[in-house]
Amino acid sequence: MMKIAVILSYFTLAIQVLKIPEKFSNNKIKKLDGFSAKINGKRITEIPAILIGQLGKNDMYSSEITGDEIMQFCFSKILEGQERLGGRIIMLECKDIEYLKNFYRKYGFEMIDKEYKKDELLQFIKLLNEYDLISKSESF
Repeated sequence: MMKIAVILSYFTLAIQVLKIPEKFSNNKIKKLDGFSAKINGKRITEIPAILIGQLGKNDMYSSEITGDEIMQFCFSKILEGQERLGGRIIMLECKDIEYLKNFYRKYGFEMIDKEYKKDELLQFIKLLNEYDLISKSESF
């Protein structure tokens, strides 16, 4: 008997550069960077981040998996990569839809406070904290 694989959901991850808005304070930049707001006396304007590029589910099987399950699996893969590559910021972009904004806020994402153009995707970031950084082997 032949088994058919069904894709229930998907997400993409990539390394991205987070461009720091000019109106960010030095304290906020230092919080994002983890060390300083400046390098060689110049203000930091970009910080590497892990980008959740796409996240979605197959509408034909929407009852088979929840958004929470997709996000938890996505985070587990981010943390696997983080153990090998480092990094402390996760970012994503989404449409200005209240349901989406609330969904991402539930996971600790905060919208970047900047001027958005009409129909521009909103940028959200989440700092990985110590609890997030505990490896799976250490959590048992």
